[in-house]
Amino acid sequence: QGKTIDAARALVDDALALEDAGAFAIVLEAIPSDIARVITRRLAIPTIGIGAGPTCDGQILVYNDLIGLAFGHTPKFVRRYADVAGVIGDAITRYADDVRSRAFPSDAECYAVTDGVSERLLAEEAADGSEERSA
Repeated sequence: QGKTIDAARALVDDALALEDAGAFAIVLEAIPSDIARVITRRLAIPTIGIGAGPTCDGQILVYNDLIGLAFGHTPKFVRRYADVAGVIGDAITRYADDVRSRAFPSDAECYAVTDGVSERLLAEEAADGSEERSA
């Protein structure tokens, strides 16, 4: 957006029209920073940039992009401050591995019964002639 003179003029004109219509602020997204600078200088209302360069009055970086919780295409203007997607992917892989190897759940993650309950239940099951299902 705004990469030709006609497109840049249209962005400036549209921003001025929005201000004249009563907008209290304008979000400028994915436009050249030079065009954002011109728009910001021309308007009395604040400009908020998301991929529009540092001269806007404020900045937005979507939370999921900021913490790296996005999968797929990352816009040019995104700076990741963490790799939460990598942490989550690693956690899911470790969990699946532990389930497959039967390391999870361990005794620490299981509820227990009072003494004798398991033995009585197993004895009742044996008396009923129930067979253990194969795993």
